[in-house]
Amino acid sequence: MISSVWQSLRQSIVLAAVASVTSLCAAGTAVAQRPFYEQEPYDVLTLNKDNDNAVLKVEPLDLPDRRVPQDKLRTSEKLTVRLFDRPGETYEVRWYSIEKIELFEELVLREAVSLVRSGRLSEAYDYFQFLRQRDPTLPGLAEALDEYLYEEAKARLREGQFDGSLAMLRELHHRNPSRPDLDKAIGLATDSLVAQYVESDSFVAARKLIARLSELYPNHPISVKWRDAWKKQAADVIAEARRAQEAGNLREADRLGWRAALIAPSLPEVEQYLRALHAVYPRVRVGVIQKTESPLAGSLTDWPSRRVCRLLERSLVEYVGPGPDGGRYETPFGKLERRELGLRLTFLLDHNIRSDVATLTGYDLSQRLLSLADPLQSDHRPLWADLLRSVAVEGVFTVHADLAHPHVRPEALLQVAVVPGELGTLSGNRLSIGPYLAEMPEGDEVRYVANPQYFAATPTQPKEIAERYFGTSVEAMQALRRREIDVLDRVCPWELNKLREEKEIAVERYAVPLVHCLVPNLAKPVMTSRELRRAMVYAIDRQTILNRLLGGEEMEGCAVVSGPFSQGIAVGDGLDYGYNSTVKPRPYDSRLAVALAQLGLRRWITIEKAAGRTATRLPPMVLAHPAYPTARAASKMIQKQLEVIGLTVEVRELPDVPLVGPMPEDIDLLYVEAAMWEPVIDARRLLDVDGLAGSASPYMSLALRRLDEASEWRDVADRLRQIHRIAADDVAVVPLWQMTDHFAYYRSLKGAGKPVTLYDNVESWQSEFAYRVEQ
Repeated sequence: MISSVWQSLRQSIVLAAVASVTSLCAAGTAVAQRPFYEQEPYDVLTLNKDNDNAVLKVEPLDLPDRRVPQDKLRTSEKLTVRLFDRPGETYEVRWYSIEKIELFEELVLREAVSLVRSGRLSEAYDYFQFLRQRDPTLPGLAEALDEYLYEEAKARLREGQFDGSLAMLRELHHRNPSRPDLDKAIGLATDSLVAQYVESDSFVAARKLIARLSELYPNHPISVKWRDAWKKQAADVIAEARRAQEAGNLREADRLGWRAALIAPSLPEVEQYLRALHAVYPRVRVGVIQKTESPLAGSLTDWPSRRVCRLLERSLVEYVGPGPDGGRYETPFGKLERRELGLRLTFLLDHNIRSDVATLTGYDLSQRLLSLADPLQSDHRPLWADLLRSVAVEGVFTVHADLAHPHVRPEALLQVAVVPGELGTLSGNRLSIGPYLAEMPEGDEVRYVANPQYFAATPTQPKEIAERYFGTSVEAMQALRRREIDVLDRVCPWELNKLREEKEIAVERYAVPLVHCLVPNLAKPVMTSRELRRAMVYAIDRQTILNRLLGGEEMEGCAVVSGPFSQGIAVGDGLDYGYNSTVKPRPYDSRLAVALAQLGLRRWITIEKAAGRTATRLPPMVLAHPAYPTARAASKMIQKQLEVIGLTVEVRELPDVPLVGPMPEDIDLLYVEAAMWEPVIDARRLLDVDGLAGSASPYMSLALRRLDEASEWRDVADRLRQIHRIAADDVAVVPLWQMTDHFAYYRSLKGAGKPVTLYDNVESWQSEFAYRVEQ
């Protein structure tokens, strides 16, 4: 029996030998088009001379851990095999008849090594990936993988892919740090990549590469070369900075000093020079995510205008925060008193309010008060014109403004620029008596230089403020953490918690929140449909959107609102005197929204047909929003939710110019962040015919007129709450939420306080020297 089996097996051996040799030689030919590791696995047995050195291609052997047991190769024990080409037949081969066994994994490894030697590295990668997953401890795999990594690194270096080459070499060092010539290869790749970074002024990244090289190989020649070069370059830049300082160009000296710090921050003379320069020329760098080309003083909706105008001018009366009865106001020009039972405003001007050409007198102020009441002037204010009875100047620096009837906050109407003489307005290139003078922008940076004639200047305030624009909040946050800027004027709410973990950075809340809402353009026929506007309110899941904007965290002062006024931050803060708490926010209800939208569209079609226009399909609606991440993210979520009820919405970002006058014709909905800090004044600015909405219902117009007539706080509160209800019923605006904003700054900047806008306390700023470049 044994003899017959052996004869059969011997015949199979001869046949299999021919087939196996042919198969092994044909790897990669038409017989095996797929990569070798993807083929049906098999092992190869080579028998001894007594068996004609026959080669058997067999199904994978059942071996412990897939390893050949060396102790059995010379024994008479039998190994059970199945020929690869005859899977149904089983044979037994004595171990002493086997010359060698090549496992499938070893065959794959052999092919991978061959591919590496022939330069086919991308193909070899897949082979190594297969082996690392199938048998990571395979003998010879580690050495072969090391060779692959080395060859791949060399190839990438030749192709100019220095970062990829360095990554491969670092991995090789982690696997086999004693490999010959590895230090030279890593040095060459690092040198090439550092040169690339230095050429693009990415010195921080370059230094990190050199530091990493020094960790692997202390005193490596490449590390020594670059560090010596940077020290010399930084010393040359400091010498240039000293020359600029001697010539009186302190800004250029500051720029050069910080460039030297960027190149070689560890050089002692760099920090010494910058510390000495800061003592005579303190400079603060502010990161902003919104910029403006033409700041609009007193803007209700434009964040950058409110920020920048405080640097360039001082208003006759300035809002300094909420109070128990409306806002608190102060004049920077002296004292403001209310006399004669509230029917007289008396301004007692300081005698040193100067521009570079004149001193502010009572005559200048009286002319300004009268121009605000003149309907022929561009800055005419109807409410002030109705309120003002007469203006009188007493002496030179005292002005009395007598009122025709009482008003709860007449000073709120006087948040306007005033300057000595007939020097024009800020928008008309009037000479400023503000704390800073703007220079022409350079790229993404605008510099504001301290006004030498500024009447309220302090010795400690910065000599220069440089605002640097960042296209994204991520870039701004990275710059803050790298100490490239000292202040970030607005922090996105979802980034607050992480930023609060930074010990050297303070995060402060602005004193008053903003009310976010969508203002419909009522000049567009489709927006005149109250049903459609109500459909939008029900279609927008405001609480869910707000939660996402806040990163899932609860935040004081952030809440969904039912109307255009703020509900305040804390009980008794006075901000909520116009908010009607009995009007609850409409809930999210998609079904009701769909029904109302259909009614609204029918009404629109009727209006279009009555006007002789064909109305078969509503064109896309344009939702415009400020260029700020919160508004951008909210608008995109609103877009998706409005599309659910059948509206096609196009989201558009507003330019860097604040809106003036009526809403542009090509906008249907305007996302606004309204500074509704004094509702008795701001209600008309938002909701009246001359306001942002551009239209008002008869009920709203009447309610606004009655508000103007209110002379006591009780009446003001009652009428504002009535306006709130009318706005909610009529959907004069689509209310969203109120949100508090925060700014961040390094604790080395003193005196920032809790302002209404960023620069409210700029005269109190004191910038202690801080070395802002990583070491």
